[in-house]
Amino acid sequence: MTKPQVLFIGELNQAIPQFQHFQKKYEVIFTSLTTREEFVEKLKTEYKDIVAIYAAWLGFLPIGGFRTVIEHAPKSLKVVAFCSVGYDHEDAAIMKDHGIIMTNVPSDGAAGPVADLVLYNTITSFRQFQMYNNSLKEIKHTISIRDQFSDKGEFDKINGKPTRTGNGMGYNFGHYINNRPCLSPNGRHVSIVGFGKIGQTIGKRLADIGMNVTYIKRNKLSSEEESKLGYEVTYAHKIEEVPQIDLIVIACPATPETNHLINANIINSLRNPFRIINIGRGTVIEEQALVDGLKSGKVLFAGLDVFEMEPKIHPELLDREDVVLTPHIGASTVENFDYTATRALENIESIIEGGEGLTRVN
Repeated sequence: MTKPQVLFIGELNQAIPQFQHFQKKYEVIFTSLTTREEFVEKLKTEYKDIVAIYAAWLGFLPIGGFRTVIEHAPKSLKVVAFCSVGYDHEDAAIMKDHGIIMTNVPSDGAAGPVADLVLYNTITSFRQFQMYNNSLKEIKHTISIRDQFSDKGEFDKINGKPTRTGNGMGYNFGHYINNRPCLSPNGRHVSIVGFGKIGQTIGKRLADIGMNVTYIKRNKLSSEEESKLGYEVTYAHKIEEVPQIDLIVIACPATPETNHLINANIINSLRNPFRIINIGRGTVIEEQALVDGLKSGKVLFAGLDVFEMEPKIHPELLDREDVVLTPHIGASTVENFDYTATRALENIESIIEGGEGLTRVN
């Protein structure tokens, strides 16, 4: 008996037991996307009998989304299973119109690693460790670098670099970089935009280091849901409603409503200078407004794992020392990748065998 064919766009850890089991039941076909035209041709020929597609982390991004080829999808195709939490909402709607199920994976596996990255950026945003690291590698002398960052100089906000003005005199013990104090995050106020599993896990990490957590979400959690968090929170419907913000963490998806949610108006309307971290989606922040905020000193720090024009990065963010950039690796641990691969395989198997899937999107 011929096994059902499943097309794999991208790789996974083939040593996991779930994949070994999967191979016994299905014919596995691996491919890498090159051009849209080549993929369309293969859908008509080599892949004309596939019943499912496993879409690894990049998915169909290289060809502009699955919607660009959906008219050529074989009639046998039942499900496209993404191994990421995020997905293209437009693709999901169009697939539904064509009778194709889309699944993603829950954020359980990603929540911890992403929260770790936020914790890292949070601490350095207040303590300014990245600037000490950069300059110490150049100067190679611990006492000299603390003196060079004397509190008598003005931080160069335009270029995002500390000014070295030390003379070996004064009260220079590394608790200031120019006129910017190194602060403890304990007792500071963080507003988390988006409060699903990932946002709640971030909240726990930051509450554990003593931060006061406000969550910003379309609807307030119930009293029971808030009590289950295990830490105290305050609710706000919009950023503008929060009276005091020292740090903003973006943990929401990309939707029409969240596009450029952080813009020049919001940045300028906040009462005090603040720090910002984005592990959600790059389009939530208008990057030119962020650059302008850094130059004006209204934004003291930016930690970005996602970018507005990803994979491109705004060039004025690259050389600033008040910015920490990571290449969309917040969830990138071996444990999480194996977890997401397993969930995607289980979604495929469920749907092929007549089920609804574990985490169906459309």
